Amino acid sequence: MAKAKYEEGSFGAYFVELIKQHNYSQADFAKDIGVSKTYLVDIFHGRVKPPTPEMQEKIVTMLGLEENEKIDFFSKAAIGRSELPKDIVDFLSGNQSEIDNIRERMRVLR
Repeated sequence: MAKAKYEEGSFGAYFVELIKQHNYSQADFAKDIGVSKTYLVDIFHGRVKPPTPEMQEKIVTMLGLEENEKIDFFSKAAIGRSELPKDIVDFLSGNQSEIDNIRERMRVLR
């Protein structure tokens, strides 16, 4: 069987490598996070968006990612989802003073 090729620089290629670096098979990883292998392969190939923020949290916990790895994962997933990174959203949620600071900076930059 030929080795699958993933789009260079894509979230899918990054995610495949991340799973491999943490000594998981794709089938075992899919089972452990509660998704089908087909869905996981669809993520790898870019046929579906990267996982939801809730699933991202499950993934970083399952893989035991270090802080810098989490930041990288959340950032790459956010780009693929056209959203803000999960850690940023979590930080801003309920932190009105930071939201106000951002809005002030936006006002000044306009």
